[in-house]
Amino acid sequence: MFDFNPEQWVGFMLVLMRASALLVTLPFLGSANIPGLVKAGLALSLAILIAPAVKLSAELLPRDLPHLTYLGIGEVFIGMIMGLSVRLVLTAVQIMGQLAGFQMGFAVANVFDPIGGEQVSVLAQFCYLMALLVFFAVGGHLSFFAVLHDSFKAVPPGHWRLTRDLYDQVLSLAALMFTLAIKIGAPVIGALIFLQVVMGVLAKTVPQMNILVVGFPLTISVGLVFLSLTLTVLVPVLTRFFSGLGPLLNNLLRAM
Repeated sequence: MFDFNPEQWVGFMLVLMRASALLVTLPFLGSANIPGLVKAGLALSLAILIAPAVKLSAELLPRDLPHLTYLGIGEVFIGMIMGLSVRLVLTAVQIMGQLAGFQMGFAVANVFDPIGGEQVSVLAQFCYLMALLVFFAVGGHLSFFAVLHDSFKAVPPGHWRLTRDLYDQVLSLAALMFTLAIKIGAPVIGALIFLQVVMGVLAKTVPQMNILVVGFPLTISVGLVFLSLTLTVLVPVLTRFFSGLGPLLNNLLRAM
């Protein structure tokens, strides 16, 4: 590396910026629990492996500091877009757990999420960790590293653009976060709403029954049963999505 010419050094720094932005936004790897030295070492290792394959054209060499800043912003933007794409899907699973937990009466039963650094519902944290395990089990992190290498062919340094197609794809991913959360959580939420209606009718027809004493354990039991049934469908859905991360990220890169 000490024999690098200025062109190679600039290319190496741009690769390092893109790899660092990707690692910061990736699930688990971007967690505050992961030491900064580990993240920096992984980003540096990826940059060393990928940099020799990146060819920076002479006309893109930074002529001054503003030009270098523009190139750096582009690399950080590309890395963040790739990392946030999968984080949106994991957030959808977390939202589903949050909605189900609220219906089951777990709204005040929060735990500290060491990955997100905030208080979340117990069920939301459980669903998020399960989705994260599926992500690593199907090799989703390896897909990201492969796409990171290919991204320099699809979008070379200095060739990024904010296009309408990219804007539409990011919006569709954000919309997918909410629609997926509702679709996945529909069986649990629907069953619990129906149970609340039944208990309301029972409270009117059988006033001697203490509906609060009966309702809490019954709501939790029904919610957990339907949640376990939902997981049998959720895991294959997440597996198919994470297995197809490569084409999804390539479409995002081609839109730039």
